Parts: sequence; structure tokens; C-alpha cells
Amino acid sequence: MDQRQLNSFVVLSEELHFVRAAHRLGISQPALTQQIHKMERELGVTLFARTGRRVGLTDAGRIFADDAIQLLRQLESAVSSARQAAEGRIGRLRIGFVEAASFHALPRIVSRFRGLYPEVQLELVEMITMELNEALLRGRLDAALLRPIKIEEPLQYRIILKEPYVIALSGDHSLAEKASLSLAEIIDEGLVIAPGRKAHHVRSVFRPLFERLQREPYIVQEINQLHGIIGLVGGGVGYTLVPSSAASLQIAGVTYKPIADPDAPLAELAVAWMPSRATPLLENLLQVTREVRRDMTKPSGT
Repeated sequence: MDQRQLNSFVVLSEELHFVRAAHRLGISQPALTQQIHKMERELGVTLFARTGRRVGLTDAGRIFADDAIQLLRQLESAVSSARQAAEGRIGRLRIGFVEAASFHALPRIVSRFRGLYPEVQLELVEMITMELNEALLRGRLDAALLRPIKIEEPLQYRIILKEPYVIALSGDHSLAEKASLSLAEIIDEGLVIAPGRKAHHVRSVFRPLFERLQREPYIVQEINQLHGIIGLVGGGVGYTLVPSSAASLQIAGVTYKPIADPDAPLAELAVAWMPSRATPLLENLLQVTREVRRDMTKPSGT
């Protein structure tokens, strides 16, 4: 018994008239009659009682009709789900991100993706870049927004954002009135930074500038969360170096200054993924990141 036979039975159970049912199905009346006879033989029961020109459901036919309707609905739902999955419109995506991504790129990507694919479940996990690399390699994440450092093969990545770093310092600081600051002016002040591996990227990209100045920053405090770092800066504990998008953290007592050094590094953000685990869901996400990248790099006023 196949879907075509079930559908023919359901239509006839609704019409209780072979000619009308055949017309709805787009087949001849003899063909419909043959299908019903075949079903009855396969089931070993009589589904329709025929009295002259009148057709009615037997008790077995009424019970079978209820189940047949449910079966067809379930089949239609399964087919629809399979098609949506093939188009990347349903399912689950696990996305990792570094903390700084939450100030600019991540909200835009999530907002646009949810608007286009509202049935997809997004799981967002914050980690540092090295942890994100490992999670991608082990299949615990589908994609990650991270810093493009030590991204191991076979992972692939694409840069989606480049932005300057800025110096965050207390509004009461003696240098707070300057339009911009060179690193040499501030490097001997106390630097508030994340501990250990979390600060690896900032330390590495600023390394050439430290070497040119032949000076190392003085670490006055290490703290994990960027909100906490900025809060301490606002309290006059020291200064910190953050991507310009982090200046959206408008914490009382904090001012953000451009770095005047022409060789100051840029903060790069990339989306990374495992090509061998590509799915329609992932392809849709990567397309959204391309669109968001275009929007973020579009000159203002265009």
C-alpha cells in the first residue's frame, strides 16, 4: 500500500461517490475502483459498502479513514521537514564566539539569520579563540567568530571585520583631553588586561609595537570579563586596549581614544568552520556573514 492508494481512499471516504472522487484525483472511475479493490484485498477487509449507486463506509472503513488521514498528514509533515532541512531552514546551529564579537558582528549576524530562518535553533557559546579552534575540530561547534590566529587545518576561515584598537582610560586621566594617544604616552601606565590565554591575541598583535618602543607594558591588574576591565579603567585603576566596537560599552568615567601610532594593529574578526561538516544550515549562516560583512564595510552614507 502506498501514498497514492491512501490518498485515493481518503478522497473517496470524503466524497462517497466514485465519479466525484475520481474527478478530484484526476483519474478515471475504473482506475479508482481498481485501487480500492486492491486495498481491500491487501487489508482483508471491506472498506466501503456499495448498495446500488450509494457508497458508504463500513465500520472498518471509518476507523481506517481516521488513521489514514493522520498517516497522510504525518507523511506530508515529514516530507516538508526533509525539504526544509535540505534548504537549511530547520535544525540546530552551534555557534561559538569571542567576547568582542558580541559588540558588533554577532548581534547583526544573529538578528539577520533569525529573520531569514526563524525555525532554526541557534546555540551561542562564548570561548576564547584557542578553545573555539579545538571545539570546531572536535565537532562541538558548527561555526565560530574568532580571532584569526593559529587556525589549524583543515579549518577554513574568512575575515569579516577589521577595526582599529582604541585606548580606554579614565575621564579624569591627565591624558583624557587629548584627541588621540600614542602608545608611548600611555605604556608606562598600568595596563588592565585579561589573564593568560585570553589576552594572547592582544599581546601578539601589539608585540611589534612594543618591540619598536623597546618597552613592555606594566600589567596592573588581570581580570576575565571585558565589562570588569572597563569598569576598573573607569575607576582609575589603569588603561586598556580594546577594539573600537567595544567603545559601545558606555561605562561612566571611561573615555576612548584613537591610537596615533601609524603601525598600530587592527583587530580582525573571522568566521571559521570545518568544510567536511558543511550542511545547508552552515551554508546559510556563511551567506549571512557575507551579507553582514558587506554592510559593516560599506562606506557611511551609501
